[in-house]
Amino acid sequence: MLINDNKMERNSSIELLRIISMLMIVFCHFAYNGGFQWENSTITITRLWYNFIIMGGKVGVDIFILISGFFLINQKKEIFQFKKILKFWGQLFFYSVILSLIYCIINKNQFSIKLIIKSFFPITFSTWWFASCYFVLYLFHPFLNKLLHNLDKKTYQYLLILAVVCWSIIPTLTTSQFQSNSLLWFITLYSIAGYIRIYGFNSKLKSQKYFKIFLIVTFITYMSSVIFMILGKRWHIFESNVNYFYGQEKITILIISIMLFMTFVTLNINYNKWINIIASASFGVYLIHDNNLIRPFIWENIFENAKYQNSILLIPYSVIVVIIVYIVCTVIDLARQRFIEKTYLIVINTNIKRWSVYLFDLLNKIRIFIFN
Repeated sequence: MLINDNKMERNSSIELLRIISMLMIVFCHFAYNGGFQWENSTITITRLWYNFIIMGGKVGVDIFILISGFFLINQKKEIFQFKKILKFWGQLFFYSVILSLIYCIINKNQFSIKLIIKSFFPITFSTWWFASCYFVLYLFHPFLNKLLHNLDKKTYQYLLILAVVCWSIIPTLTTSQFQSNSLLWFITLYSIAGYIRIYGFNSKLKSQKYFKIFLIVTFITYMSSVIFMILGKRWHIFESNVNYFYGQEKITILIISIMLFMTFVTLNINYNKWINIIASASFGVYLIHDNNLIRPFIWENIFENAKYQNSILLIPYSVIVVIIVYIVCTVIDLARQRFIEKTYLIVINTNIKRWSVYLFDLLNKIRIFIFN
């Protein structure tokens, strides 16, 4: 099924998926960073819920990259889009510095010049692992686009098969990462989404079919965790690998992510202003709530997640907390866009031509010096 580019620009289905994927990530962080500790072989409703929302976070990350690849693959402008790079970096810089200052104000005894200096270099010091990897992917995506667009359809298919076998199927069937890392996996996801945008994906399936496959594989993957918990009562190896099939690069998570992604790609939701506005803050939601300094304060001090570890109230409590965190972070980022980014972009727009000429001239001199 070929994808209609004009139709994609008018509807908000993928923007809705962007919101859902970030909600899944926040749910995962509620569980993963909440200080929960279960004894080996413990099986309770709360632990089953914990394992379920952990899985959602892995899917959310993969979907977020699929969405990026889907929209970025057809950008065929200049190699270095300095304005967009500076806009991206400005968002990372703003939250890194501001959240570090807030942390130092709250924890005065933790203040250090080193911490503040590191906050000025969020990519270098990986303030956020996902954001750092995503930023590098963004820098290289124009080159990826040229490479992928120059492949014929058949060769592109061979590339995807090889990538999935090496960096998803083999790591699933063995414990080997097969020389993979987060950036390489992001490139794989980007390439998959790029293929879907350029050539389409399985014309025989409609949105409902994709969703059914998504539900089936999600159920199987989740039940693998439950079965491993049960077997873990007798064999420790299963208990220590309860979430084995939850790995971000595992074929199970990849299939779930692609099926949910295709569900929304083939879903016809007309343009909705509010969906798109809320979706525009989704990356900001991640940067705020998962900053490595603020993260423990949110989950352990403000909401005290672990207090509900053995209470059935954990399920509704987690839903309420995640919604609160998402709304608050969204409001903060929309305010940043309105009052900070708007001014920042005025400065960039005023100087971008001059800066671009200087940077291109510098890069050209470096290129000539090295290669000529």
